[in-house]
Amino acid sequence: MGIITFRQYLTEAGDVTERQENAFVAAINIAVEMNGNKPITLISKDAVVKGVTGADKYKGRQASGSEPYTDVRLFTSTGVINLSMKGPSAPSLAGGGLRGVEAILPGIGVRFFRAAHEAHLKAGRKLGDKIPDTYAKLNDKDKKLLVLGNAAMGGPIDFMYIGPMDVKTSLKKDVLTVNGKLTDATKYANEHELYFRLRSRRIDQRFDPAASDTKGAPKIYGKSPSKGDSAGRLVITDRIPKAVKVITF
Repeated sequence: MGIITFRQYLTEAGDVTERQENAFVAAINIAVEMNGNKPITLISKDAVVKGVTGADKYKGRQASGSEPYTDVRLFTSTGVINLSMKGPSAPSLAGGGLRGVEAILPGIGVRFFRAAHEAHLKAGRKLGDKIPDTYAKLNDKDKKLLVLGNAAMGGPIDFMYIGPMDVKTSLKKDVLTVNGKLTDATKYANEHELYFRLRSRRIDQRFDPAASDTKGAPKIYGKSPSKGDSAGRLVITDRIPKAVKVITF
């Protein structure tokens, strides 16, 4: 397979919704094939992985049925490396919502929602009010577990690949260079402050102090009149707006 065909294939692989994952997997597998099916070296902006023999998209699910932590599996001569694929402006570093975080650390999500509910009441917000996103800082132990995930979450992950949705590559002999960053997940969790972020799913959702789930935990948000969503979205992020009030729980 010539280099022109190789590039064309990657472009075509990137035309679907999950183009980042598909193009990355295609790049790895075609590079290995072009190297005579012998291991290659993968180079990103901040990591080098040797002995790469192939890649595929992870087909498993979280125990809750949600999208898994692992997006791509990288096969090497020493074992499997689980990757979570992210765009440069991805709003969430880890996820699964309330059910997801509860699967890793039972009780942590419920505590956060109760603290958020109390904070909004103390701020004087009433039924029907539009409310800002809610942030809470995670402690060192919890943030590491939540970033890596576990088997029930389709993890744990080893690296986060953070880069453009359009994967660009350069292949020279047995060395494949990609345009994203391959960041060690444990190192990332250790070196960054991380936060829960609770936001509405729809722009027309408003505060409902009486809304709760089947276990009695407050939902914060009421039902969207336009789409019917009846809860907010809980994610983990390393970015918070300036001057935002961060709650404790």
